Amino acid sequence: MSTEPRRVGRSKPPVQPPVQPPVHPPVQPPVQPPVQPPVKPPTQEEAMSEKELRINPPKVFDGNRDNFIPFIQDARVYLSLNDKSYNTDQKKIIYVLSFMNEGTAKTWKEAFLDSVFNDVNQNYGKFSDFLLNIKGAFSTADSEGEA
Repeated sequence: MSTEPRRVGRSKPPVQPPVQPPVHPPVQPPVQPPVQPPVKPPTQEEAMSEKELRINPPKVFDGNRDNFIPFIQDARVYLSLNDKSYNTDQKKIIYVLSFMNEGTAKTWKEAFLDSVFNDVNQNYGKFSDFLLNIKGAFSTADSEGEA
């Protein structure tokens, strides 16, 4: 028999760790896209500035050397006034070409466009170079002397 004294009474319950509530990650609110400010309609002045301003366009150029300077001046004035619409060299060149529909000017235009379309990149080049080429082809040889 055992020599240990028996305890009479209640025995101690086994020690249990304290109960911890389950750990949940913090709840994140749903991500909202940034709020864009309302788009303000353009003012009448802004709307007008986006439209091409209409002035007399250049007259059709037929290659007559006497009409070259007025033709190119009218074209440059129109392009300058509408610089927001004609903001690339290509647009400017095409605008000028669009008035070269008769006579030797038409033949020159066709040759120019053939060279552009035969180029792999179909590059129209710089407007300043275009003006030099067209001036060389159509300006009078002695424009100062004729004046």
